[in-house]
Amino acid sequence: MLKLYGFAVSNYFNMVKHVLLYKGVEFEEVTVFPGQDPKYLSKSPVGKVPCIETERGALCETSVILDYLEARYPDKPLMPEDAWQQAKVREVMKIAELYLELSGRKLFPQALMGKALPEPMKVETREVMQKACAALAELCSFTPYAMGTEMTLADIALRYSLVAAEISAQTVYAWDLAADVPGMKTWQAMMADSEISQQLDHASQEMMPAFMEYLQQRA
Repeated sequence: MLKLYGFAVSNYFNMVKHVLLYKGVEFEEVTVFPGQDPKYLSKSPVGKVPCIETERGALCETSVILDYLEARYPDKPLMPEDAWQQAKVREVMKIAELYLELSGRKLFPQALMGKALPEPMKVETREVMQKACAALAELCSFTPYAMGTEMTLADIALRYSLVAAEISAQTVYAWDLAADVPGMKTWQAMMADSEISQQLDHASQEMMPAFMEYLQQRA
C-alpha cells in the first residue's frame, strides 16, 4: 500500500493527501516532521515533506508527486486532456507556489513566532504577493473552479498555497489577500465546503499545537 509521509499542518502534505482522497487511492499516513533523520533521508533526500513510498520506491517534491499520482491513477482526472490546458493548470500552480506560498512562508517568523522582520523585506514580499494576485486574476476564471467548470490540480494547489499566504498577509499587513482577486472568495468558500477539505482542515487544527512546539524547539 502507498505510504504518505508528512504532517497535517503542512500545506504541501495536504495537497497530496487531498488528491489521494479525491482519487480514492488507498494509502497509509505516516506522521513525520522535516528533518535529517537518516532513515527518512533515504526516502526524501533533503528531508522535506511530503514524500510518498510506492511499490517501486519513494518520491519527494510535491509537484513531482502530483504528476505521478495523476498519471498512475487516471480514473478521476485532475488535469484536462488538452496539452495547452494542462500547461495553463501548471502555470497557475507554479504562480501559487513561488509567489504566494513561498512569500507567505518568508513572513512566518513574524506571523507565527512574533519576531520582527526588516521593513524593506516586508515591502518587497508584499509587492511579490500583489503581483501574484494580479496574475491569478488574469489567469483564473473561478467559474466555479479556478480554470473553469471542472476541478483540476490548480484548485487543490491554490487552496493550500493560500494557507501560508493568507496567514502571513493578515497577520503582517492586515491584508485580506483573496479579496484582491475577483471570484476567489466565493471559490474559497466552495472549496472549503467539500468533505475532503473539511477533513484535512480538522486534522490540521488538531496537529497545530504539536507543530508550534516543533517550531519552538527549532527556534
